[in-house]
Amino acid sequence: MMRAKGSILVDFVKTIRADKSGAYDPYLTPEDKEIISQRILPSAWYPYETFRRCFNAVFQVLAKRDLEQVRKWGRIYGEAIMGSIYKGLIRQGDPLEFVKKYEIYIRNFFDFGELKIEEEAPAQVIIRIRGFDKNFPPLYYMMYGWLERTLELCGAKNIKVEFLERAWEGGEETKIRISWEF
Repeated sequence: MMRAKGSILVDFVKTIRADKSGAYDPYLTPEDKEIISQRILPSAWYPYETFRRCFNAVFQVLAKRDLEQVRKWGRIYGEAIMGSIYKGLIRQGDPLEFVKKYEIYIRNFFDFGELKIEEEAPAQVIIRIRGFDKNFPPLYYMMYGWLERTLELCGAKNIKVEFLERAWEGGEETKIRISWEF
């Protein structure tokens, strides 16, 4: 069973709980509702499918299926996580070092999937993402925004992100090129 850490589930759960209209209900199973009715522990592991359905519910209702909005959420989330839990790992002037360790950070949130980082130049990498939910583009846009904002926190400027291949469009993997300046 694939799992996601409570620390990335909790904000979706808070959003869903705050709504009293029932707008999120059609996207959740009875099992999901049981899980999110309890306290979500940041350090605990939860079923990925519950995380996905909660994320999708918020994507559908709040973001109105706008992937650009999800990228912005990723930026906010990246700053919150990297500015608190992983604050000591942000090194001004060394964005490449952060990107090289991105797989380690992702492993703290998901117990599945694989990321490969290929350095093309001192300020350019390709990230190959395999084994994640290839039919759920919002997850990749969340990662995109998180990477983008965290690189800024490391001192990168003029960040460019380009999807070279998208698993959700039939590719074998999702491949992203990221480049930046200092």
